[in-house]
Amino acid sequence: MRIQGYFCNGLRVVGLVIAVSVSMTSFGCKKTTGEKVDQAVLFEKTFTEGEPDLTIEFPEEEFAQAKELRKEKKPGTAEKLLLSKLEVARKSSVGTTKLGKYLVRLNNVLFDQGNDRDAIKYGEIAQKIFYDQPLEKRPLAPWFVNIHSYLAMSYNRQLKYEEAEKHFKKAIQVSSNAPKAEVSESWMRLLYSSLADVYKAEGKKDAELKVRERMFELYKIPIPKEPEKDKSADSKDSSKKGKKGKR
Repeated sequence: MRIQGYFCNGLRVVGLVIAVSVSMTSFGCKKTTGEKVDQAVLFEKTFTEGEPDLTIEFPEEEFAQAKELRKEKKPGTAEKLLLSKLEVARKSSVGTTKLGKYLVRLNNVLFDQGNDRDAIKYGEIAQKIFYDQPLEKRPLAPWFVNIHSYLAMSYNRQLKYEEAEKHFKKAIQVSSNAPKAEVSESWMRLLYSSLADVYKAEGKKDAELKVRERMFELYKIPIPKEPEKDKSADSKDSSKKGKKGKR
């Protein structure tokens, strides 16, 4: 009887240990997942929330120099320069249009190097900052067109067509409402063509056709015809079948 009692008590202890282990493991998984989400949100908030530190000067010189470096086809050098002053830019202008523009420039040079992951990270924060501004403090239309365009192209390269479609459409919408001098015709053509290609990749034939019809209406760009079957090949095949039948 005593042995049986020890045995039962032992089972109870083992069961308790297993239950505690399972609950701790489950809690640990949830906590880890929660931490990942929180880190991304917290990172974004360091750029979007808070008051600018007026004792710190915004890095105007580096901001302007990065633009010239990009023109000189030196995006890697521009990236290093912008990243070296990113904290200064963030602290001096957190949550402002000025910081949003800084992040757009960083997004552009990252895109140029094919670093779509980081380009999207900073680009999404930049556009959030822009849209959080009151109307009188928002940047001019080309800045919105820029960030939506580059986000769309990065998502497209990652085959995330739904996101790419959303940003291409937004870029076209902003461009269409802006004065003609602010967005070049060549860029508009690129946006329409890219959106049509995204629709094609998604298999949305009707939507693709509408965009291509709009391109023809605006820029006289011919609508590509679907490849026709080779009739001569078809006739040869049918003649061969006919000969086989006669035999």
